Amino acid sequence: MVMIMGLALMVYSIAERKLREALEKAGETLPDQRGKPTQK
Repeated sequence: MVMIMGLALMVYSIAERKLREALEKAGETLPDQRGKPTQK
């Protein structure tokens, strides 16, 4: 179970990094929890 959780967190981390890089490259933003634009 711990191995599955670790693998899931690693996949999530990689996906998050790719999304951040793509947003930075395109100069795009996403709304955060407060609705303000952010690149992070």
